Amino acid sequence: MTIDDIQLLKLEADWMYDRYRMYLHAGTGPAWIMDDDGGPLCAFGAAFLWDGVCEVWFNLIKKDKIKSQLRIIKAILNEQGRHYHVTRYQATVKESFCKGIKFVKALGFEFEGKLRRYLPDGSDADMYSRLT
Repeated sequence: MTIDDIQLLKLEADWMYDRYRMYLHAGTGPAWIMDDDGGPLCAFGAAFLWDGVCEVWFNLIKKDKIKSQLRIIKAILNEQGRHYHVTRYQATVKESFCKGIKFVKALGFEFEGKLRRYLPDGSDADMYSRLT
């Protein structure tokens, strides 16, 4: 994923685009765009908090081939996890976002707890993790 790809993301607020630019510019962690013949499907990546621990993120661009997206993301996380010696992946999901919760669970993440007023709009999020 490059800075030019950020325009493809579907984000809730304009300030979020600047955060992704800072993330890529600083080299906070790897990021990928997954596409097919019809164009981009999703973007995802990992922000390293410290050695062995990263926060993963996912942005759905086109609701198509979700099972393939899951399979490929899982494979890339496994491969890159070995490369970067990741022992813990974590992800936060808005508590009321049922599809997002189902998605992270399909990637092998388990619920760890609630983060009160964690999100920019003041809503709660759930913390999920996948240990290696």
